[in-house]
Amino acid sequence: MKNLKRLFFIMCAVFILAGCKEKVPEEESLKVQEEQEAEEEKLRKEKEEQEKIKKQKEEEERKKQEEEERLKAEEEERARAEEEARKKPQIVVLDPGHSAVVAEGSEPLGPGSQEYKSADAAGTRGISSGVPEYELTLTVSLQLKAELESRGYTVLMTRETNDVPISCIQRADVANNAGASAYVRIHANGSENQSARGAMTICTTPQSPYAPELYTASRQLSDCILGKFCEATGCISENVWETDSMSGNNWSQVPVTIVEMGYMTNPEEDMLMQTPEYQAQIVQGIANGIEAFFGY
Repeated sequence: MKNLKRLFFIMCAVFILAGCKEKVPEEESLKVQEEQEAEEEKLRKEKEEQEKIKKQKEEEERKKQEEEERLKAEEEERARAEEEARKKPQIVVLDPGHSAVVAEGSEPLGPGSQEYKSADAAGTRGISSGVPEYELTLTVSLQLKAELESRGYTVLMTRETNDVPISCIQRADVANNAGASAYVRIHANGSENQSARGAMTICTTPQSPYAPELYTASRQLSDCILGKFCEATGCISENVWETDSMSGNNWSQVPVTIVEMGYMTNPEEDMLMQTPEYQAQIVQGIANGIEAFFGY
């Protein structure tokens, strides 16, 4: 009986041990499977993250390329617009200063001004040559008109003869009504000091009560013409004079400057301005200055 009991216990132990041996490999197998699944999940997430980063980079690159293409298109459009503007005929109005027949009466200094000035003046006269300013300014202006037209500009004149009376407002209206891109007033200077010499240009001030918005363009026009004038002629520069005392400038609705070519009260400069050679240099200088103003 004892032997049977012992055998029974031994058999039970054998079965229990056998069951344990089967359970351990099964648990290990499950653990390995879970680790594999975890590793696979990790790899899947890494792959998704890499794909996400890749898509982000591609999107950033696409946006960058689109922005570059947009900027390039805008730059090309600007270039086309500038080229078209360059091809478009610019209107320049030339105003030969004064006249043999002086306009009578007086005019407001500027729009809305209570101050009045003479509608025009006789101008100065060559101390050596005896040539009146109005004659010199017309001679130079007609040559300048021909030069500018040869360069492709549309040129209008406030007067083409010496026997027409025309006021400062009427002169400015020629430029205003034409929608001119530049209004260039041709004059010669005079002084009680016969040694005074040199060229200057005249424009309005930044504080102009009449057209302050034109100051920047008028100043640029004045600088460009004076610089090129002195470069072409070798003349002394008396710089740009900013003043709101010139009614012809004040009434202008377009960029405007007065060019004082030299002093007719200086014996040497007076005679120099009468020579065809110097007049040709004056014309080239002013024309080059106008082109510089337009960006050529």
